[in-house]
Amino acid sequence: MSGGSRKEGLSAVMIARNAERYLSMSLRSLRRVSREIVLVDTGSDDDTAAIASRFGCRIFRYPWGDDFSAAKNYAIEQAQYSWVLSVDADEVLFDKGAAPLLAAVMAADAVPAYRLWIDNLLDSGRIESHQALRLFRNDPRIRFVNPVHESVGESLLKHWPDAVPPVLDLRLRHYGYLSLNAAGKHRRNLELMERWVAAQPDSIYARYKLGMTLAEMGEDDAAYRHLRATFELFARCTERQTYPFLRTFVGEFGRLLEGREAGEEALRIKGVMARW
Repeated sequence: MSGGSRKEGLSAVMIARNAERYLSMSLRSLRRVSREIVLVDTGSDDDTAAIASRFGCRIFRYPWGDDFSAAKNYAIEQAQYSWVLSVDADEVLFDKGAAPLLAAVMAADAVPAYRLWIDNLLDSGRIESHQALRLFRNDPRIRFVNPVHESVGESLLKHWPDAVPPVLDLRLRHYGYLSLNAAGKHRRNLELMERWVAAQPDSIYARYKLGMTLAEMGEDDAAYRHLRATFELFARCTERQTYPFLRTFVGEFGRLLEGREAGEEALRIKGVMARW
């Protein structure tokens, strides 16, 4: 279970655009654990490229086409080593013990991918954590999908249906949710998600992410419409338990349900979700 003709080792890959604020911290943390850093610039006009050059990155240009998966897949295609660590330009790897842990994982080569912890730093100083598939073999079958909220999960499920990616005790500190960094991101992502839903109206994940983003923006009525559509899609789905965000969806949709449906309909929906 190896990377084929790829050289043994780790390629860190990222896409970046006007990412100078945290880029030095991010690249410094990656340089300690990787054989190379591939940085794909999607149109910066700040010091992103200059910073990447100082850290010895292999720099590529890729025209932004409103598709995060396309840009990230292009970055993976430039990677020369047998494993890939996908990191955003506003994330910093906690490197205490990271190098030997990564070396052991790659030497074992037991599974195609691993989940890492993403620690989202909030304005309050609180940290919200979740897991994400960020470490995986450099295998052409493993690619990102979705124009936004991109993931390699679907390709892993398709080609390794019985594999359950383990969680590594590695953490990426993510600064993107701080208000000084989030300006404009919701609006940009909203436009991408609206196009995604228009193209794939029966995608549970697309509907869910659009509804949740609208809820985060305080647009509860619009959020409810999309989460109600998500509920209907889940109700017809025979494999809903395979969706890792099902519990989160039920909680948020339950909150928005109050006052937006007649009593009997609200009770019916809650009864259905209780059985999930």
